[in-house]
This record gives sequence, C-alpha cells and structure tokens, in this order.
Amino acid sequence: MGITVRVLEANHGDCILVSHEGASGTVNILIDGGTSATFRHGLRQRYNGALCQALDDIKSKGQYVDLAVLTHIDDDHIHGLIKAFETPGYLCELVKSIWFNSSRLITQYFDAPEIPENNILLTDDSAQTSVRQGKELETLLDEIGCNRAPLIMAGKYYTVGPFTLTVLSPERNQLERLLHKWPSEVEAGATAAHDNDYQLSLEEIWAADEFESDSSVYNGSSIAFLLEVDNTKMLFLGDAHDQIVVENLKELGFSETNKLNLDLVKVSHHGSQYNTSSEFLSILKSSRYVISTNGTRHGLPNKRTIARIIKETDGQIFFNYSEVIKPLLLDHEVESYASRLETLDEDIRL
Repeated sequence: MGITVRVLEANHGDCILVSHEGASGTVNILIDGGTSATFRHGLRQRYNGALCQALDDIKSKGQYVDLAVLTHIDDDHIHGLIKAFETPGYLCELVKSIWFNSSRLITQYFDAPEIPENNILLTDDSAQTSVRQGKELETLLDEIGCNRAPLIMAGKYYTVGPFTLTVLSPERNQLERLLHKWPSEVEAGATAAHDNDYQLSLEEIWAADEFESDSSVYNGSSIAFLLEVDNTKMLFLGDAHDQIVVENLKELGFSETNKLNLDLVKVSHHGSQYNTSSEFLSILKSSRYVISTNGTRHGLPNKRTIARIIKETDGQIFFNYSEVIKPLLLDHEVESYASRLETLDEDIRL
C-alpha cells in the first residue's frame, strides 16, 4: 500500500512514473518519456533504457499504464514515448488512456485547417514488412481503443482511479499559438542559458536576482497539473511557464499567507531560471523539489534556480543524476548548503 514516484534517468529530459498501490490494485501514471534513448539505446537499440525497464516491470506484474501524459512536443519529453508506442508489446498493449494536445486536437478545437506535417508518424521496421511503413499515432490510439481526453487546458479536473488531477497549464491562448507547422525537433536552447552560471556565488545571485520569464511557445503549451491521492499532493510542471502556473494557483486560493502544502514538486524545465520564480516558490511549502536532467544540455539546471529554492523554501532539492550536484556549489558554499542537495538513489515513497 502507498505511493511511489520513480524519476527515471531520461538524459536531459523528463520521464516519471507515479504509482498508487491500493486494495483494488495498482494505478500507474506515466508522465513523459524522455529522449528516444530513455526507451532503448546503443547499436541496433540493443540496450533497454529506464523507460523500457519500467514498462517491463509493469508488464511482469500484470499492471497497466492507466494514464500516459505527453506534456508537450519537445523531443526530450515525447520521443521515448513514441519509441514505446512503435515497439510491439509495450504501450500499445499497456496504455489505457492518454493526454496529448496533438496538432489535430488543437486544430479541431479552434476550427482551423488541419496541419498534416504536425501529425506524429510511427515507424515499423518489423520482419513482417518488406517496405518501411508508418502509421499515425492518432490512428493507432483509435485502433487500440485508448481513451483520449479532449484538449487539456488549465481549470479542468480529472480523476484516474484514486488520483485527482487539477490542470494548471496550458491556457487557451497558449495552445492557439501552436496553429502553425511545428519544427521536427524543438530546440529547447532558445529558452535556456547555454553557458552555465555556476561561477556565480549564491550571495551574488541573491543580491541581484530578477526573474525573466520563458518565452518559448512550445514550453508554454506544456501540460502542468496538481496530482492528489489519499493525503498526498504533488506538482508536475513539465516545462510550463511560471506565470501561468502562479496565476492558476492563485485562482485556487493559494498565496504567501495560504501556501499550497505539497509532498513533491517536479521543477519546471529541468531547473531553468526562466521557469521558476521566487513568487512561485513563495506560495508553496514542499519538502521535495525534483530536477530531472543529466546536465549535458543548455547549461541546465541554472544555479539561479537552485539559489531561489534554497532561499525561498526549506525543502530538499533532488536530482536524478548525481554528477549534476557538485558543480552547483563553490568550494566555500559546500559546508553550508551541500546538505540541501541530494541524489535520488531510489524511488520516492510517500
């Protein structure tokens, strides 16, 4: 009995499995799939990645993915899930329902012409096919009878087994900005500092810290939600824009004097300074702030984000790759602040 959160090693991306074990069985929610290597990697894809291993574990227990959430179209969130749909025996057999604000759903909602270039094509190189063929993800979801939610937008509420999900992002106008041809792989670097800021001291950051918001259209379309089950509350933010999440939390009645008490926050956009403001942190009270990245892309996480969390909260900051931690603190900061930074060596049990 209980709740388990597995923050899988997804390279510079996100891939998180939340499970609730109760009297009637286990309910699993899979949030994003990381890069393609999160599913399989190496020559001829011979090595199983963290997502493949997690799905094998689910299969071995006779369980399902009750909800898969594709937060947005960035490659480091979506591509591992695409690979898991392409591979026989995995998500095609395991997934019961899915959240994905696809181009087709968006164009239908806004009564706009469909943009075929945005449709996701799944490849098939099986021995049974002499010519490489493809099938659209939308078609596959219909064929396997996967339950599709309508367009996911802030202000909506859903239940999945014992879980309640309150959507905090995106807003309607953020989705409307996706009514154009999407790039084949979104460049997250447009909204992340390529050079890290690790040479700055925490004191220097705190003395002159001003928040500049993420301007990426694609990050702005990211699904973010409050997840509640039993007496546990968690925030999963994808790469969502800070100000949209703040506005919707305030609409729910939370503020600096009425903080949202949480057991876990999955920090937005791998710890980018453009997605976590001091204002956002000031309306939360959480014991855990989780950052998912191996630190190899775009200078993330930014030390400025780490500084804000240390200053504004009493929570611990957790990373799913141990090598990310050491460069974040200068030598003279280690004694005072190293205890605030931890590696996730095992699943989080709540």
